[in-house]
Amino acid sequence: MEQHTHPTNEYVSVGSILTAVGHGFRFLVTNWWKLAVASLAGLGLGVLTASLIPISYKADIHFMVEESKGGSGAGIAALAGQFGFDLGGIGGSGGLLSGDNVLIFLKSKSLIREALLTAYDSSGSTSLADKYAESTGLKKTWEKKFKEPGTINFPSVQNAPTTRLQDSLLQVITEKISKNDLLVDKPDKKASFVLVSANMRDELLTKLFTERLVKKATDRYVNAKTERQFINVQRLQKRADSIAILLNSKTYNAAVVQEQLIDINPGMKAPMAKAEVSGRDKMMLSTIYGEVVKNLEISKVALSQETPTIQIIDTAILPLKQNKVSRLLGGIVGAALAVCLVAFYLTILYWVSHKTKPAASV
Repeated sequence: MEQHTHPTNEYVSVGSILTAVGHGFRFLVTNWWKLAVASLAGLGLGVLTASLIPISYKADIHFMVEESKGGSGAGIAALAGQFGFDLGGIGGSGGLLSGDNVLIFLKSKSLIREALLTAYDSSGSTSLADKYAESTGLKKTWEKKFKEPGTINFPSVQNAPTTRLQDSLLQVITEKISKNDLLVDKPDKKASFVLVSANMRDELLTKLFTERLVKKATDRYVNAKTERQFINVQRLQKRADSIAILLNSKTYNAAVVQEQLIDINPGMKAPMAKAEVSGRDKMMLSTIYGEVVKNLEISKVALSQETPTIQIIDTAILPLKQNKVSRLLGGIVGAALAVCLVAFYLTILYWVSHKTKPAASV
């Protein structure tokens, strides 16, 4: 004989849910004064919080990098090929500011450090790092911690010697800026526009830091791209100048020898040989000088093609945009959060104190 087990179906009907919700709502209505007190308290806390949040300033700079095209490099190589030179390596792609490399490069700690160790004012007594530490309250905290009031400052000149303590504090500043205060982005992935945005508590500091960060980055990039060609041009220029001096000397010597031949007995062979050697040296130096100058001009063309063009599209202009939390918005948000929290607490309290008894079995 089969035995059928009938499980006990415990379920809550829609009607009971609506009834419970109605009871809970009426309970909240009867405690309206608690919600009102909570809203007033939240309003006050929200306004106070909004007032205590310091004003920050935002500086945006848009720039783009125009790289040398592959066709330009090919054109230079073709031009050099007519003179018997192989410059096929010119026009390589890639670099610090190409692709997504710029997003990492502009937020590198070494670059931020370089921008911070520059002068804040014309006197040069205060650096951007000093002003940042002062505006964020870090300087007071450090002076209390290390018990060195008025002695914690940073140099405003590049490559100036720094102490171990200064290096340690600069690492704290650069880490904070890189994570919280600096944004580097490409608004359009298909375009070459780059956005650098800084958000700090001092208006002039924000502007100067953003501008100098971009300047340091672009200068380093241009130097990295053109260093090899620039050194080559310098070497060729020095060689051309040296040969030009020798060629001028040989030219004067050849002229003197030619003048001496006028008064010399035609039967004497030594002066004639001296004139021939002098003329041959002059011709050889002229040929070498021409080749060096030709190589120099080709290298100058290559250098101009290798040098990228940095175009600043938009720059930071005073007065900067202020980021300030509205007191009205802070009060509304504070009141809403306080009412929600108190209502949730009262609801939990109601359900705990008014548990429904299980229905009697039929």
